Amino acid sequence: MLTAGSIRLLNLGPTAWARTQSVYRATAELMPVAGPDTVVFAQSLQPYLSHGVQQFASEALDLAACERLGWRVVRRPLPGGAEYCDVNQLLVQWMGPGGAGSGAAPFIAGVLSTLRDLGVTAEYDGRGQFVTKGACLGTLAAGRLDSAFVLLGCLYLSYDPQNLARVSFDTRLPNTTSVWAESPRPLAPEMLQGLLIEQLAFQMGRPIERDTPRLPETRAARRIEQELLGIEVAEFLQGEAGPAEH
Repeated sequence: MLTAGSIRLLNLGPTAWARTQSVYRATAELMPVAGPDTVVFAQSLQPYLSHGVQQFASEALDLAACERLGWRVVRRPLPGGAEYCDVNQLLVQWMGPGGAGSGAAPFIAGVLSTLRDLGVTAEYDGRGQFVTKGACLGTLAAGRLDSAFVLLGCLYLSYDPQNLARVSFDTRLPNTTSVWAESPRPLAPEMLQGLLIEQLAFQMGRPIERDTPRLPETRAARRIEQELLGIEVAEFLQGEAGPAEH
């Protein structure tokens, strides 16, 4: 039982790629009007690609190359570009009631404070990237999903831009770095998560308490995973047929 006013933490840990997408979507879909706010931590055990809701996969990615590599492709429900994801990225996904748009500022402050505690001086560029010394070490997208306000954060524990370059039509390599590359001391993912919990709770002014998905959320997540797999097949076939005319 959660304490009144607290924030739920669903820590999925290293998990199947589809769960890194389905759990937060199911949580947002079933978010009560009064909350509670929920934060999800996840790392994908399998490499996969995602792209923004405003584009077709075939416009941004070589789907045949993705198929050869065995990399799944999924459309995120918020705008943004193509991204590569694997176990070396920590996904930090925040859901709150529909009127909680002001939660973006304390979320960003919590991430930056966490990085500072690790000895990494970073800033948020206002365009969806956490940067240090001009290099990106994480991303953030914000928007509404069903009745919830959603923040999709990703921190690069380690990052190789060549992975995305292998399947992207944009051959320019982004200027990236990672938490592990920038931190002056060894760092386990659990340490990063612990600091994030501490700093996000401080910035939000509420405790964060561990919880597990409820049965309706688990059922919704399973349905969403099946939908994601169906969309993936449909977009691959569309890509094989060539880009749609505009």
